Amino acid sequence: MDLGRLFRRGNQDPAPTDDTNERLHAAFTRLTALTPGEMLLRPPATEADLTAAETHLGRQLPADVRALYLLHNGQHQYTPADPRFAAGLFAGQPLLPLPDLMLNWDQWAGFEAQEDMDEFAASNPEGFVQPKYSTRGWIPLTHDGSGNHIGVDLNPGPAGATGQVITFGADDDAHQVLAPSLTSYLEQVADLIESGAIVPSDDEDDPDWTVNGALAELFQPTGTATA
Repeated sequence: MDLGRLFRRGNQDPAPTDDTNERLHAAFTRLTALTPGEMLLRPPATEADLTAAETHLGRQLPADVRALYLLHNGQHQYTPADPRFAAGLFAGQPLLPLPDLMLNWDQWAGFEAQEDMDEFAASNPEGFVQPKYSTRGWIPLTHDGSGNHIGVDLNPGPAGATGQVITFGADDDAHQVLAPSLTSYLEQVADLIESGAIVPSDDEDDPDWTVNGALAELFQPTGTATA
């Protein structure tokens, strides 16, 4: 699914305030109400869990990412022992539990230094994401099973914003900015479901969401809604 063409991707987003948690909670509640299927949400993470994760990553997570994990420490991940697919928060992909987030982040160690792999890397829109194959500032929130992620960018390009939601991974050269923040991303997914632009799957054996072709160009890449 080419999500980049659907989202308002500019870096205009309200600065974090005391109502960050309230806005995140509202976005999460609205999106889960619109998503069919079993979400298989895990119990909340603790402050100690988050502190341990931030120590491991060597950087602080954005306030709305922390707020989401304090609601639920990810969703069930498919395993042969428990072959259930969760109805994912991220347009079909489930949220990684913190241990899996750290494990996936660890697997990218060393790639940042391999500058020969940056040749085809780009940012969409231009300048928002560093034109790198990998950087340690990209924190994976999902994993598609093939080394690709939706995550938050803590080391953005000159036009980007810290905490913006991006795509990156083994098959992702043109890193797409999906939203200026996690909260904005969840809000926009809910908007797109309500408009019919994306259709969540209600098949527990096929959790991928689809784009409605008639509405696939609902949003321009620059972030301005079409007339």
